[in-house]
Amino acid sequence: MSHFASGPLHREVSRSAVVAALCATLLIALGGSARAQIGGIDMDPGDRGTGGKNTIQGKIFVPGGRKLDVRAKVRLRGAMGADLFQMSDDSGAFTFWRVRGGTYTVTVDAGKDFEIATESVDIIEPATRRNDRGTIHTVSILLQPKSAPSPGKPGTVDASAGGVPEEARQLYRHAVEAAQSGDRRKAIEQLRQALAISPNFVTALNELGVQYMNLKEWGKAGESLRAAVKFGPEAFHPHLNLGILLLQLKDYKAAAVELELAVQKNSLSASAHFQLGRTLVNLNKYDAAEKALKHSISIGGEDAIEAHRYLAAVYIERQNSLAAADELELYLKLAPKAKDADRVRAVIKDLRSQASTRTN
Repeated sequence: MSHFASGPLHREVSRSAVVAALCATLLIALGGSARAQIGGIDMDPGDRGTGGKNTIQGKIFVPGGRKLDVRAKVRLRGAMGADLFQMSDDSGAFTFWRVRGGTYTVTVDAGKDFEIATESVDIIEPATRRNDRGTIHTVSILLQPKSAPSPGKPGTVDASAGGVPEEARQLYRHAVEAAQSGDRRKAIEQLRQALAISPNFVTALNELGVQYMNLKEWGKAGESLRAAVKFGPEAFHPHLNLGILLLQLKDYKAAAVELELAVQKNSLSASAHFQLGRTLVNLNKYDAAEKALKHSISIGGEDAIEAHRYLAAVYIERQNSLAAADELELYLKLAPKAKDADRVRAVIKDLRSQASTRTN
């Protein structure tokens, strides 16, 4: 998925050049989902899922960051009628196997002490896939304790959850199906029709932005995502996707603002911390970048794997060759089939040589 800059790496290359080599050509994962190629996973042979090859795995947390230690009801609903149910385990973990591409909603009901929590998952399948094992999508869900309602207290109505006419919802579902089949133009047209009916439909605005991002129509993507942020300021994904878009456009300061908001909305998102860390590296804010990247790693998922590469860049800038080499070795351990594995090994060798030279 990611590549180091081509060409030999020499010891005399400046630290800034090495940082650029580590980071400049890393690709941005669109859609705000944590993704990783599935290796050898023991699937339940009796679980047919929705007929796909992807996996949605999640962790449930309570305030304070502790894992939920009781079983909770977890339901997965998809735009095409998918409706799967299971119970989480005693550590707050759950997994849905064999899931098709599309937009899904994960709903967690942990009983009378907590509010029902939801999280959306977008699985975008490429038109062609060399590895037919599918992808893993990791979600972290933070429960909120129930509290008595406060009469007269203003609140934000999330148009993605209610108040949207059924006709607009139906158009949205059709758009998701069109995107799954690879017809992004049709998906965009149906999303625009849905928004003509319900202009504040935050989920549709976010999805429209994602589709434009996939087509690399950056201006239109930004317009849609900014509208999603405007109408759904408390929604997590619009802030995350807008931050990723701005990072793609190299507007690092603006990207950092959006990604910091995304982290505030969902502090348990490995993707949000990872993208923020990437942005801070580009802003040369290495202390803050290290903190964000380590936070992503602590949460886990595919983004955590990529975070090791960026931590290596941070340590190179600090002239800590040994720590940089250690991070890259961790990366290869977690992603042994990386396309540029040989190049990474060469960088590790050079870094350890530098560390040995300084020691001697």
